Amino acid sequence: MMLSAGLLLAPIPLSNILLALLIALIALAYLEEDGVVLSIGLVGFVVLAVDFVVVWEIIDGAKRIGCLW
Repeated sequence: MMLSAGLLLAPIPLSNILLALLIALIALAYLEEDGVVLSIGLVGFVVLAVDFVVVWEIIDGAKRIGCLW
């Protein structure tokens, strides 16, 4: 959740649309008491977290072999 908050505050244009949609979907699911929509929203956060880890590891691997910096 802290990662999501950090990404929402990032000043990169159009970088927080997916996070905002996931948060709105989860809020709607809570309001409507809909478990299926809530599950979809939470799975979206898991997928986003996995994507972030993959990108992080690619950047870290590139640094280790000397391609970056």
